[in-house]
Amino acid sequence: MKTVLAIETTRPIGVRDLNGFISGIAERVPGCFVSQGPSSRGKITVTILAPQAVPLEVAETVLDTLPELCDAISGISLQENVRRMPPRPRPAVPVPA
Repeated sequence: MKTVLAIETTRPIGVRDLNGFISGIAERVPGCFVSQGPSSRGKITVTILAPQAVPLEVAETVLDTLPELCDAISGISLQENVRRMPPRPRPAVPVPA
């Protein structure tokens, strides 16, 4: 499951702060992959790939542990949840007799 967080910022966020946020999510969601997605002035996206959708509360909990990052964030929301499509069934191969 892919979860994308949209983070609105009031000032530029340093790499160390953003890495702390990404690491914090990875620690709280076992077996996930977290990366920074596209960003623009005033907005950053963080993509989380995990077996299940990641609730917004996880990101909020991580932010609570990073007060210097909280000061730079004006809003955070779920942008999208995308479920991977199951693989297509392969046609049966006839077994020679």
